Amino acid sequence: MPARLVHMSRDLQSRLKQFFDTPLDASATPLEIGLAVLEDVEQRVEPVGRGQRVFPYTRVSLDILAPDAERARIEAGLQTLEQRIRERLAELRCEPPRALAVEIAWCDEPPAGWNAGQIFAVRYSRPTGRRTAGAQVGGARETEELTRPEVVISVLKGAATDVTYRFREPVISIGRSEDPTDALGRVRRNRVAFLDVVDGITETVGRAHARLRFDASSQDYRLFDDGSSNGTAIMRGGETIAVPARDPRGVRIQSGDEVLVGRAVIRIDLAPG
Repeated sequence: MPARLVHMSRDLQSRLKQFFDTPLDASATPLEIGLAVLEDVEQRVEPVGRGQRVFPYTRVSLDILAPDAERARIEAGLQTLEQRIRERLAELRCEPPRALAVEIAWCDEPPAGWNAGQIFAVRYSRPTGRRTAGAQVGGARETEELTRPEVVISVLKGAATDVTYRFREPVISIGRSEDPTDALGRVRRNRVAFLDVVDGITETVGRAHARLRFDASSQDYRLFDDGSSNGTAIMRGGETIAVPARDPRGVRIQSGDEVLVGRAVIRIDLAPG
C-alpha cells in the first residue's frame, strides 16, 4: 500500500478512536461520525450459533452536540446512515431487523452524564412488543422479505469458495477473500468469495469488487460496482452493459444475466419469492 494511503488510514483511525473526546469543529466530518457509528453498531452484533448473528435492536438513536449552523451539514452527510447500517449488518451475515429505524436528536448543551468534550452518543432500543408506528414499518419489511426473490449465483469462470450460491438477502457482497480488510482496517464480509489464487482470471476480482442490493420500491435487484480496479459489466442478449464505479443508482439485474467481475464470470438467476 502506498505510504500516503497508509498515513491517511492511520490518521483516520486515530481520529475515530479520539472522536468521543474531540470537540466538534470544521475538521470533524459527517463521514467520520458515520464511520464511528458503524463501528459501534458492529460491536452490538451478537452470535446465536451455527454461524448466524443478530442485531437485537430496532432503533438506533444518535444524539449530537452541535451548533445550529453545523446541523444541516451534518444531517445531509448522515442521510444514508440507515442504509449503510443495513449494508454493514448484511456484510456481517446478520439479517437487519425488519423495523430498523435511525434517528438524530440535536443537543444544545451536553446531557447529564456525558464526559467533558463528548460530542455525540449512540443509544439503542429493543422492541417493546406493542404495536406502534414502527410496527407498520416492520410489516413493510416483512412484505419485502416475502416478495424478495431467491438469488442463485453460479461461478462460470474463476475460482471461488463454492460453484453455486443461494441467497434471499437484501445485500450480497462480491469480492476476493471471504473477510478482506480495506485501507481503513474495516472487515468486509463477501458472500460470493473468490479465492486468493493467481490463474489469470481470479486475481482480477477486487477484494471489495461489487454488490447486489434489493430495491424494495422497484422490487428488483440492482448491481453496484464498489470502485473496483478491473470493472464490472453485465452480458445480456449479446450486449455488454457497463456498471459505472460507485454509481449510487446501480444497474437492474435480469434473471439469466452473466456478470463480468474483472475477468471472472458469474451467472445470476432469480427465482420468484
